[in-house]
Amino acid sequence: MSERRWTHKPPRVAVTGGIGSGKSTALAFLGELGAAVLSSDDVVHRIYTDPAIQDALRRRFGMGVVDGTRVNRAMLGRLVFEDREALDWLEQLTHPHVRRVVEEWALAHEHAPQPPELLAVEVPLLFESGLMIEEFDCVLLITAPRDVRLERVAAKLTPEEFERRATRQLSEAEKADRSDFVFENTGSRRRMREFIAETYAAILSAAAAGDEERVRV
Repeated sequence: MSERRWTHKPPRVAVTGGIGSGKSTALAFLGELGAAVLSSDDVVHRIYTDPAIQDALRRRFGMGVVDGTRVNRAMLGRLVFEDREALDWLEQLTHPHVRRVVEEWALAHEHAPQPPELLAVEVPLLFESGLMIEEFDCVLLITAPRDVRLERVAAKLTPEEFERRATRQLSEAEKADRSDFVFENTGSRRRMREFIAETYAAILSAAAAGDEERVRV
């Protein structure tokens, strides 16, 4: 838990978690409750359709990283998670665009005639990248045991690929210490749905206390 000053109306929550934690499911549950939701991964997908971004990727990683007009994300992932310098370069290329798109999306909802109660953005590497962390009023972490997460992504990643990516992320304990709400997702959708509903209500209640005082959530 941490103290937050609620600076946005509607409040903004970052949803984060490790590979295979279930953060996308949590985001969907927030959407069912009435939050406007956005996945930064979806934003990156759109950014990768930009010809200028694709040209930059070709120059850095070779022609094979772009298949026709589509970025080969599996190949790109393997390349950058084996090379810290390459990952830093990719983040410097894409993060300004992600930040801009997310902020434009948030402002559009804030100025809508009938704004939603809550804005929720899924940001997988929120703490590791520092991407927009100051733009959120609170953080919801979805966590799960390492073996559970590995099993969930087995169809997409080999155990070696999973370990390479996981070792570049903060430990679950470190992320929990920096988060305001933490849910350990061992597989029960009912339990997650209940927790998300409680968290949703807690955020709205804390934000309603006003911007002039610091509220512990």
